[in-house]
Amino acid sequence: MATAESFLVPDVPSFDPDTFGEDSGAVALTAPTHDIDGDGLLDTQTFESGNALVVISDLDGDGDADYLTTISDNGAYASWEFHRGTDGVAQWKQTDDGTLGNG
Repeated sequence: MATAESFLVPDVPSFDPDTFGEDSGAVALTAPTHDIDGDGLLDTQTFESGNALVVISDLDGDGDADYLTTISDNGAYASWEFHRGTDGVAQWKQTDDGTLGNG
């Protein structure tokens, strides 16, 4: 039998795709729902933010996203990877971008 808990939406990270960039800092993975690397641990979460679908993954298990991809409703996408320098400064590096579509 379905209960109210069956329909609860998990917490989503504080994230704005319109302002996200290299200096955005760490993004906490709040409620992973998928295991994309097959190790038996939930490490990935998908959610909507603004006009974008966001997919974030924490593959090293520290609670912060290591990989982030946004896909806007117009088909534009961007993928990012999180790095922390030896000085402790956090930075995102864009690894891919483009537009999905027929072609």
